[in-house]
Order: sequence, then structure tokens, then C-alpha cells
Amino acid sequence: MRVVLDTNILIGAEIQPAQAERFEGFVTAISYAELAFGLASPSLPTAERVIREDRLARIREAFGPGLPFDDAAAQSYGLLTQLILGTGGSVRGRQVDLMIAAIAHSHRMPVLTRDTTGFAGIDPLVQVMAP
Repeated sequence: MRVVLDTNILIGAEIQPAQAERFEGFVTAISYAELAFGLASPSLPTAERVIREDRLARIREAFGPGLPFDDAAAQSYGLLTQLILGTGGSVRGRQVDLMIAAIAHSHRMPVLTRDTTGFAGIDPLVQVMAP
């Protein structure tokens, strides 16, 4: 099954071998931006920065270019936010997760995440799965 991997899947524990056989994972440009942001803190200890840079390089090598937030994703983002706002929900603080979900929607893929709260309320349009 083709899935969009949420950033927390990439920075969390590795997908177990049984799960890896079930999923063909794709990374979004948004997740790459989140991972790059994680390197930006000037207070990050050097050893931790090196570990994170290595992990990001390995992720890029494994998954290649990120799926872009393009015009189709922008249209999907509008649909997702309308869905949430139309049911009285809020998108505040969820924009990054919703951008990842919009990319997934535009590619007709579910999102695989360790934290489904940022994706609450979009299930009529995007399947959200926990590993």
C-alpha cells in the first residue's frame, strides 16, 4: 500500500519489518522542511545536530525528492480546511499536518502517522493510519 509518511514517522522509531512490507512510503517536501527546521536551532548540541543531519541525509537517500505542495495540493488543502471549519473545528496549529494531508489527498494516498490528533476531522477525504 502506498502511504505518505508523516514527519513523526521519519524522526520516530523505524517502521518494523512487517510494516515495511505492507507500505510503500513517500515523503513530502513539507516533512523535509520540518526536518531541516529541526537543524536550525542555535542551541542544538553539535553531536545532536550531526546525528540529525545524518538521519536527514539517509532519509533523502532512501525516499528521494519530496512530494511537492503544488497547485493540486493547494486545492486539496482548501477542501480539507473547509471540511474542518464547516464542522466547527479549528485549523490553528495544524497547518503543517494539513499541508501533508493535502499532498496525500492530491495523490490519493493515506497518511501514516504516530499522532493522529493533527489530522482529526479529515477522514471523509483522507485516510489517517497509525503504524
